[in-house]
Amino acid sequence: MSLDSPPASSDNTEENAPAWGSLPVEQYILQNWNADSPQPVAEQRDALVKAFINEDVIGPEYQSITHVPTQQEINTILKPWRPQKIRAIAAKHLSISWPDFKNEGFCVLRTWYQGGEEADAKLEEWFGYDELKGLSEVEIEETLLDRDRQGGDKMKMKPKNRWWMVLDDKDMFDVEDENNDDDWLDVYKILPELAAPSVHRGFNVIDALDNLHLDGTPYPRKSEPSEKAYEDAVLEVASGGLRYPLVILDQEAFETGQIYLVWRDAKGKVVKDIRDDIAGLPYLQHDIHRVCAYEIGWWTEACFGKQYDIHGKKGKMMRKLLPLVKEAAKQTMAHNAAMYGW
Repeated sequence: MSLDSPPASSDNTEENAPAWGSLPVEQYILQNWNADSPQPVAEQRDALVKAFINEDVIGPEYQSITHVPTQQEINTILKPWRPQKIRAIAAKHLSISWPDFKNEGFCVLRTWYQGGEEADAKLEEWFGYDELKGLSEVEIEETLLDRDRQGGDKMKMKPKNRWWMVLDDKDMFDVEDENNDDDWLDVYKILPELAAPSVHRGFNVIDALDNLHLDGTPYPRKSEPSEKAYEDAVLEVASGGLRYPLVILDQEAFETGQIYLVWRDAKGKVVKDIRDDIAGLPYLQHDIHRVCAYEIGWWTEACFGKQYDIHGKKGKMMRKLLPLVKEAAKQTMAHNAAMYGW
């Protein structure tokens, strides 16, 4: 499905695209732009987009139109970067909320478009859209509810959310490169909101302590967690509680049925990833909000992202976050010991 096709929702039409300069990344670019830089416009913009993704917090000065873009800035910096339909998708990703994902469970990114009508038909079938064509909105809702109750081999992706949840546009997302396993990361250059939709991207140590059951009443934990428990807490909290993995449909996915599933942190870095059969995706969609992490087979079997690796020297992010969690745990346990007289 091309984004040029009539959407189930009008939210992605040019008339409904956000005002120029209203998206946080646009404010970040405009406010940090160096008009005297010898860098080409595209290079300076790409560097600022990368810096935006890596910020821990996006300040309030970037969350409103603090800098009103001139027509020249719009024409030379913003318009050549991405079209209105992508800006509409970006705005939707910034407003992601629990109801949006309660049924779908994840976003989909298609990066390969050389498969013709056969590949297009596979996507329709995989996500259950083929059986929803021609149905009314009420009939679609009833069908999806039936699929949810059955918990079987049918996906429950709402067509009305397809325009922003299934990123399927050859002009924008055709980044397949057989010599680069990380080719999909190039999509962040045009859609940084996919990498970092939140304005707060820091690691939440409190969530890690909750995961470790170190606090709370009436029975906070007495013994220190194992190294594996600490690592698991870091991985689960960094990935946002496993709630929103990204499903990547690359060439291998279309040719073999083996999709690439990625859990990412708040800045889009890979926490864990796995390649597995598309047939298991409906079951993951059904279970992901209902079971604990250790009960999700794909999560437990997945490989570690380079920066979150737990083996040997450990990855850069794991080396950074693990001591923070351990120190917070130490302080919490000392507090509990004093409070409860252990």
